[in-house]
Amino acid sequence: MKKKMKHLIAVTMCLVLSISVLSGCGSSSESTGSKEKADSLNIMVWEGTWSEEMFQDFTKETGIKVNISYIDNTDTLLAKMIEGSADYDLIDLEGAYVKSFLDGELLAPIDKSKVKNVKNIQESFLKEGPIGDTEEKYTIPNMGCSYTTIVYNKETCPIKITSFKDLANPKLKGKIAMVNSTISLYGEALAACGFKPDSTNEEEMKKANELLTQIKANVKAFVGESAVSQLENGECPVAFCWDYTTLCVDSKDNWDKFDAVALKEGCERFQQYWAIPAASEKQSEATELIDFLLRPEENAKSNAEYGGVPNLKQDLLAPHLDKDFYESPALKKEEELFPISWSIAVSDEQINLMDTYYTELMGNAAE
Repeated sequence: MKKKMKHLIAVTMCLVLSISVLSGCGSSSESTGSKEKADSLNIMVWEGTWSEEMFQDFTKETGIKVNISYIDNTDTLLAKMIEGSADYDLIDLEGAYVKSFLDGELLAPIDKSKVKNVKNIQESFLKEGPIGDTEEKYTIPNMGCSYTTIVYNKETCPIKITSFKDLANPKLKGKIAMVNSTISLYGEALAACGFKPDSTNEEEMKKANELLTQIKANVKAFVGESAVSQLENGECPVAFCWDYTTLCVDSKDNWDKFDAVALKEGCERFQQYWAIPAASEKQSEATELIDFLLRPEENAKSNAEYGGVPNLKQDLLAPHLDKDFYESPALKKEEELFPISWSIAVSDEQINLMDTYYTELMGNAAE
């Protein structure tokens, strides 16, 4: 499923460099009068999330070729946009970063009048957009919410887990796989210590780091993207990850084998959005692609291939999916996780502080 960022390139650099990038790239295709329709679009998306068949279908219908680039963290996306944002016409952006991108003037408003299929999205995802774009003028949700929490093997996990702090239990030594996302790690550790997950208080961050240091002693593998293989092959019976949905899609055997914990301190919620770079000269065609991808028959191809929580209305999507798709425990777990979940907008101050402690945590303070 969803891959995430490790840390953020300074937004201040984005603010400075984006000015020069935008000033030299011209305006949108809307302002170029009778400009000929583009014959290609360059998009940047998370790998293992979208079915390539969707984009091939768009090409067959419109003649517009879709060139896909894949990223594995938001740093890469931001860096590439700063280096030459005109090269990308549509991006798959995590909600936590929307404010940073808008502060850097890197996104263009989306003409919703040309996205008629936005009506197919569940109303709950349209009530309030990401921090920084609550009215969703610059973003359109492209999937449902996902969660970073503790996933465990119900047959082999040696303890009962109710809190992130439980990962420090000595009985879990050598049994944990953990994503190395700074936001996920420190946000959850802060919450477990009774602080706000977006705290920039250094003393609070220090206590969160102390908890993570205790937990690290039990970690067998830090993973950059996914802990699915460690869970499925039995290497680790416990993982702090965002992979529960993927496990449930991989095999129905996993439905009874694994579970996700509704942590008592809450867990991270994240959601992805379509966004159009401000420097793109093909904004009209990018908008057309968004509208196409919101067709139920097309959107379902990604759900069928990779799972994930759907963002389209069930009555529209269900006819295009296996009859038991909505029986997945991952979708039912949504009812437990959403009410206790939290989301934040990343900032330079917090990321820089997290990175300092993360370097110490991983034993690279000398580098």
